Amino acid sequence: MGGAVLLREAKPFPDRRPPEDLIAESTAYCRSSGRLTWVLLDWLIQHIEEIDEKHLLRRTRELGDLSVLGVLCCAAHERRPHQKLAWLFQRCPPNDELVPFFHRVARSRLATRLAQDNALDVFRRWNYLCGELRYLGERPKEALSASGKEH
Repeated sequence: MGGAVLLREAKPFPDRRPPEDLIAESTAYCRSSGRLTWVLLDWLIQHIEEIDEKHLLRRTRELGDLSVLGVLCCAAHERRPHQKLAWLFQRCPPNDELVPFFHRVARSRLATRLAQDNALDVFRRWNYLCGELRYLGERPKEALSASGKEH
């Protein structure tokens, strides 16, 4: 669907799934895969115009994790503001308790402490501890000129 990933070989899929279904289901697995999380974040930044936000919200309730959708939409909106992203994250509840975002981090006391010490605000707002954030796409020129530097 245009995600920033390396593929050895791409075979055509007989039945292409709607992006809303794929994103909704992916939110259930993001906390187990940093790679999936960053690909999904990048895809949302680059392709949010293609999404039916009401369908995505409905399918995430059924198949995925609304708090993960919320944090990803919020992070994508910080990177490239869009009304669909704002609409989505405003309708997603934060996680019930403050925990490390990635399960692999939660399994290590040292990694958990580092995530807590370096937690990014966008993740904290959603009750997650995460010090990692990768924007895979190029930064918009207007954001670069406004800040004067790369973050």
